[in-house]
Amino acid sequence: MKKIITGILLMSPMFAFAQSFAPIQNLAGGVGAIINILIPACMALAVLAFFWGLVKYIASASDEAAKEGGKTLMIWGMIALFVMVALWGILGWVQGQLGITGTVTTGTPPAFIVPTTL
Repeated sequence: MKKIITGILLMSPMFAFAQSFAPIQNLAGGVGAIINILIPACMALAVLAFFWGLVKYIASASDEAAKEGGKTLMIWGMIALFVMVALWGILGWVQGQLGITGTVTTGTPPAFIVPTTL
């Protein structure tokens, strides 16, 4: 309980100065950059797994056990690709429906217009 109270007290300046979220935005941007690198790398690994399974399947046409191993590797490569592409598509659709562009834009608030009377 003491740890929770201490954590809240240590974070209270962040809540008091709520406009200064630059460290959190930098952290989120860094994590996003890492994820943007990892997604294509994971897809490339899935494609390589599929093609390695294909090579094993073709190269071991006479050995049934190795042939089965190649077939299993191809299936898992296809499953991994399907899951990654499906999630990418679903998340893109959700972003489009919610109007999330992925960029944070800040601007000046609109000026208050005083109506004039004749």
